[in-house]
Formats: sequence, C-alpha cells, structure tokens
Amino acid sequence: DFTLYHNISTPPSIKSTITQINICDALSISKIKTECNKGTYVCQKIIYSQNNTDFVAEVHNIVGISKKSKLKTELKAIEPKEDSSKSGYSYSLALSREGSDQSAMIILVCDTNQSRKPSEPSIVSYDNHVLTLEWKTVFACSAEKKSEKNPNNNHQNKSPKEGEEGKKEEKEEKEEGISAISLFFIIILILLAVYFVGGAIYNIKVYNAKGFDLIIHRVVDLICRFLARFSISRKRFGCLLG
Repeated sequence: DFTLYHNISTPPSIKSTITQINICDALSISKIKTECNKGTYVCQKIIYSQNNTDFVAEVHNIVGISKKSKLKTELKAIEPKEDSSKSGYSYSLALSREGSDQSAMIILVCDTNQSRKPSEPSIVSYDNHVLTLEWKTVFACSAEKKSEKNPNNNHQNKSPKEGEEGKKEEKEEKEEGISAISLFFIIILILLAVYFVGGAIYNIKVYNAKGFDLIIHRVVDLICRFLARFSISRKRFGCLLG
C-alpha cells in the first residue's frame, strides 16, 4: 500500500488529505467506521486537526469492489505512435467501480532513473470525482527491440571467433568425408590385389597358366562394371544433395 499526505493550513485547523493506493490488491482496511470499505483499492480521507484533535470530515471510496460491483480496469498507451524502444510509453490506468461515479486515473510514466523498488505516485488533481495521479516508474519502460534473425545473414551476426570455429568444423567434416571414401577404395584395391595374386597362383598350379592367362577375365569384367555403376550413382546422388 502507498499512503500520500497533503496538508494545508486552514486556520484555526490543518486540513490533511490522506490518499491510500494499491493497484494490485485491496487495501488493508481496519474495522474503524472512519475508514474506507473493505475491497477498496483507492481510498481518500479528509481530516481536520485542531488542538491535537482529529476530525474525519470526508471518506471517499474512490475505487473498490463489493458484493454487488466489480472493479473495471483499462490500460492504454497515451501516445502509441511514438517509438517505445527509446523511452517507453506513458500509460493511463483507469480504475472505476460499477455503479459508482468515483474513479481514478493513474498515469504511468517511464523513468529509467528509477530503481526497481516502487516509488510513490504523486497526486495531480481530484476534480469531478476523478482522482488523477502520476507515477514515474521503470516498469513503464519497454524493453529494447530485438533484431529479427535472418538465416541468410547469420554469418554477419557471428563474432570472428565463432566464424573461425564454424569454418574449422566445416573443414573437419569435409576431411572426414574424403578420408572415408579414400579408405573404401583402399580396401577395394587391397582385396583386388589379394584376389588377383591368389587367382594367379591358383592358375599357375592348376592350369600351368602363363602371361595374361593368369588373370581371371570374367571376375575382372564384373568388378569393372560394379565400379563404373558405383561411380555413376555416387555422382547422381551428390547432385541431388546439392
């Protein structure tokens, strides 16, 4: 709860205007008859003091709720066309009660110099049953707009360190792909060499073959066809992947 005091000298007495405000919950009200009703959010009392004696002249239940009425709130920006990313909007928070001519208008003003600990609002006026207050607070300031991420410009937003790491990872991926293909062909060549040497030895011992007859012609033909088809299919698959 916030309690605001405004004293005026009215001889032979002093006029004190006490305003209690809570925009989040109902005020803590005691059972004294000179207090506002339970469920009041904004309460104002006018007290006259004379010779150490207080006299409560007026009690205004400006905004509140009851069994028969509900709280009506409306929050809107006063100047919505301005850029709020610089200093924030000024908001007007209207509080009223159904069936009552009393209402409160709280102007929330962005103030970046304020701490996150709420400060007290100040009374601007109280005319025609409308209490107007101004509340400077950091909570009325909007956050800075975040730049939208463009997937085509990700490299521009990255720091030099991130760019170097990305290039290094990409290079490692390419090297891994090349080494895997090289390893595959090396294994094929080793198997072919073992097969040809073994076949040549077999032909020498069994058929006493010499020269070109040492090579198993049909197997060589099948292997050549397989390698040709593998190379063609790999090129097509690589084109499809971009």
